[in-house]
Amino acid sequence: MPLQPTKRIIWTGLLLLLASTAAAQAPADTLRYSVQEAEKIFLQNNLLLLAEKLNIDQAEAHILQAKAWPNPSFTVDEVNLWATARQTGGAEVSPPFRNGWGKNQQFAMQLEQLVQTARKRQKSIQLEASSKTLAERSFTDLLYALRAEFRQTAAGLIYHQHLLQDLTLQQTLVTRLLDAQTAQYTLGNVPEAELVRLRALQFSLRAEINDMKATAGEEQQQLKTLMALEPERYLVLEDSEPHFSALRQLSLHALLRSAEEHNPALQTALAAIKMNEAAYALERSKRVPDLRFNMSYDRNGSTMLDFVGFGVAVDLPFFDRNKGNIRAASLQVRQSELAYRHKSSETGNSVAKTFADLQNALQAATAIDTAYLHRLDVLMQGLTLNFMQRNISLLEFLDFFTSFRENKQLYYQAVRSVATLKESLNYLTGSDL
Repeated sequence: MPLQPTKRIIWTGLLLLLASTAAAQAPADTLRYSVQEAEKIFLQNNLLLLAEKLNIDQAEAHILQAKAWPNPSFTVDEVNLWATARQTGGAEVSPPFRNGWGKNQQFAMQLEQLVQTARKRQKSIQLEASSKTLAERSFTDLLYALRAEFRQTAAGLIYHQHLLQDLTLQQTLVTRLLDAQTAQYTLGNVPEAELVRLRALQFSLRAEINDMKATAGEEQQQLKTLMALEPERYLVLEDSEPHFSALRQLSLHALLRSAEEHNPALQTALAAIKMNEAAYALERSKRVPDLRFNMSYDRNGSTMLDFVGFGVAVDLPFFDRNKGNIRAASLQVRQSELAYRHKSSETGNSVAKTFADLQNALQAATAIDTAYLHRLDVLMQGLTLNFMQRNISLLEFLDFFTSFRENKQLYYQAVRSVATLKESLNYLTGSDL
């Protein structure tokens, strides 16, 4: 049904008023993004994520190092820098090598190689591989946590943007009404009590706008930090129509199963268990001593000239069988298992509570008629005109004005609660609902 001319004029005036107010408030360096566009920038530029991702690269470097064999050691000793006649008895005790060099010269050389036993090298590689898995799980945990924080903060900023828009419109209407009533007061047509009450409403709106701007500024700061934007930028997020149908189809059983399988914090705790088990296996293998094989050459320090010999060395595990480190590693495994069980219980209970809270928020959001909320803006214009024409009293005007504010604020708050609880469930279940 087409709008009547009077309503069309009111709607046009309302839209122009909102547009002019928004244009006057937005700074010149304003950045306007949809939530999806802003999230893409956040995922690309967030400095905490970039730093955490380097832990994975470091873990890969540790795996590369663990694969390396121990270096052999080479020793030269027993070198005599001179030989006196008393030492040699005037005889040639060592023949020269070539051209007279090396005559009566003594030195020894040894080449030694450490050989790890009990598969210590492979277990070290497994430990570093488990450490890499833990780094990957920690990165995923941070990613989901920061994503939830970003989306919840974005929902808060959109919520306060709506309230600021409405409050600015209301302040404009009250200011115009106050100007008109002031003119009537000077003519003696309006009692002073009404003028004082309208001025108090104007002050109240101004204070509320200032508080709202401060809160929105904090959310601006948080989002710009997450997105690594320049401090002088002013961020505006474009809202989209909320969709609740998919959220109504959720079941607690499916959410609990998803949390058990995909919760990033649980996966991190499970990776910590695997890493501690690998550390325990490595400590147990250290009970077996390593071998050090060597080959030596002695020029003339033995009973034979140019002696070449082979040997092997091993530590005798009489006093140290690594019992303390093995015990500590075993307790670390037990500790990480208990931490996993606690986290699992905590996650399950959090999912159940958040799911119940989400159902309540959905009921509150869907119970409000959005078409009625849209009509309130038009009715507000008509109400102001009726009050100026003395068709309704100041008490009636203030009653409807308060009802108008509360209804819209309740709806915005319900939508924000749904978005916040949805992101909490996304983090808890490791999904994107």
